[in-house]
Amino acid sequence: MHDFVQHIKRNVWPIVICGAGIIVLGAISGGLSGGIVAKRMFPASPSGQGFTVQSSTSTANQRTPQVATTTPSSIKLVPVQLVDASTRSVPESIFTRRSPVGIIYLHKKGLPLEGLLGQNDQVGSLVAVTSDGWFVTASSAIKDFRTADLLVWYDGKAYRVEKAILDHATQAVFLKTSAKDLPATPFADIWADRSGIAAWLEPAPEEYVPSSIIALRASVQAEPLLSERAERRLIALGSLQKNERGAAFWDAKGALIGIAETTSDGRIQIIPGSNLAASLQSLVQQNEIRHASLGVYVLDRQAIRSMSSDASMPNRGAWVKEDKRTGRAIIKDSAAEKAGLKSNDVILQIDRDIMDNSLDLSDAIMQYRPNSSVTLRVWRSGKELDIATVLGSQVTSELLP
Repeated sequence: MHDFVQHIKRNVWPIVICGAGIIVLGAISGGLSGGIVAKRMFPASPSGQGFTVQSSTSTANQRTPQVATTTPSSIKLVPVQLVDASTRSVPESIFTRRSPVGIIYLHKKGLPLEGLLGQNDQVGSLVAVTSDGWFVTASSAIKDFRTADLLVWYDGKAYRVEKAILDHATQAVFLKTSAKDLPATPFADIWADRSGIAAWLEPAPEEYVPSSIIALRASVQAEPLLSERAERRLIALGSLQKNERGAAFWDAKGALIGIAETTSDGRIQIIPGSNLAASLQSLVQQNEIRHASLGVYVLDRQAIRSMSSDASMPNRGAWVKEDKRTGRAIIKDSAAEKAGLKSNDVILQIDRDIMDNSLDLSDAIMQYRPNSSVTLRVWRSGKELDIATVLGSQVTSELLP
């Protein structure tokens, strides 16, 4: 009985009927079988019951949207739409667009596609990010499975995963399928804004759970982090089933805030969409994920509290500190070493990007092209200086078996 009540809570949503001014409660989601399915009131994909893999019936198939081909220049960040978190109705901008969300199922290689897949076969959610078949999900969703055994259900059709690429910088996985004419996904630039904004989780196609971004950092940083790993996570209210990892979070205009990674105590950790966009840009352009690199271990001065005998030390910036495991603050032969950075330097700015806790050093570096020339504004022993630096280049992609 408890599971049934929870199912109702997650799948009954308020729908505003335009022109009539009436708020109608949507019905409970069910399987694909049955009578007429009301668009936006039922999920477009099956949930909880078995369904025929070869079925091509879908409410989404009745739409014929124009889809632009994804190119590197079409992958763009847009300002996040600021809407008060008290807003609970799903925006029309999300309702009216073709959902890019799909479901990942475990379906052993060699088994025929004919048959049934149930909720027990579902391992995660994913989001279409290019028109020619690329999706993205969290690595935590598929880490225990072989690529060959994964099946993507999207828009009423099943697709084998042809290729899976893990991005070590973000811990996201990009999955290639033979799907065509997928909707384009805009990515929200969350760093320029604030917490407390409204967000909508879409764990399955056209199922929406109201939420809000309550923090731009998962926890207080205790140890120095390598500048090449984008480890910051957003925090949203809500919970996930194990088979919903990789689910999309949208802002009020339907831009991707990020994808769900883990959940605990009513809070969800999210891989930021702005970092996913940077990795996707490289993947589309170069067929691998390559990021700029600096090669330092740093602490965020504004995110930690520390005692210092130097009163002039700034209270913000990326503080270059030794990593206990490696015993180094600067990676050998890295761009940072070549530029002359030193332990205890505080990086205040990279070109126009100010290190003020709204942006981690790794997040900032990820937005630059490899081998870019930048100027670092650095605090050192009470003085500020500009250091010309040529960023390095690193491949962060790995082809999964």
